[in-house]
Amino acid sequence: MGEPRLELEGERVQARLLPERGTHGGYSLVINGTTQSHVNPVDPLDLQLEYARLVAAVIDGCRDTGVPVRVLHLGAGALTIPRYVGATRPGSVQHVVELHRELLDFVLEVLPLDDDVELTVEFDDGRAAVQRAARTAGGYDLAIVDVFSGSISPRHMSTVEFFTELRQLLTPDGLIVVNTLATADLDMSREVIATLRSLHPEVLALASPAVLAGTSLGNVVIAAAPKPIASDRIHSRADTGPRTIDLLEREELSRFVAGAPVRHDGDDVG
Repeated sequence: MGEPRLELEGERVQARLLPERGTHGGYSLVINGTTQSHVNPVDPLDLQLEYARLVAAVIDGCRDTGVPVRVLHLGAGALTIPRYVGATRPGSVQHVVELHRELLDFVLEVLPLDDDVELTVEFDDGRAAVQRAARTAGGYDLAIVDVFSGSISPRHMSTVEFFTELRQLLTPDGLIVVNTLATADLDMSREVIATLRSLHPEVLALASPAVLAGTSLGNVVIAAAPKPIASDRIHSRADTGPRTIDLLEREELSRFVAGAPVRHDGDDVG
């Protein structure tokens, strides 16, 4: 057998896996020109990208290491977070919804999952999959929303109606985690936070101060739950990378979100 291909020229998506891109090696997944993920197949705990470390910090702050969890992943990428969950919480049951079959097939050809990672996959639009599952499935401890088309997050997966449907799939203390890209004026992140706050009593956000100030590219990772979130534990785990991470909650989060509209299906987007 020959070496696996490192480029995908699909009908709907173009992707490359670039080797030796992290501090400790690994591959960067570039989709339609945007770096989307990094995976170290030798060490799934090696999270090179800041957003992945923030998502992991939320998981580790709210769910004990070593205890299996049930996780719904909307968006597959290079399966960085599913690999991390499988390594830190053996026996976890995970389900991934990915729009592009050819993309996931490409990733797994080059970077197959360890045999002990229990993962099922569904190929569909994430919103459609959530609506269908609301009638037949549920009981997830975590739902991770990490869906982009290039650098754009689909609006139909950031509304009150969507998050209401998603909540039906979670346990009573289940957690929603949303990765947002820091767009101009942070509008998308602020609106997603406002939307989640309209539904959940507990919401927090994690990001670099430079991202929050609008002086650097990056991500804002948001967590929402019906019960208190262990924010101190999350922050201590998040603030360990090369740049400082701020945690926004309560009044500070209110100031950050001030004036941002709550998103609904059918809203005009201009």
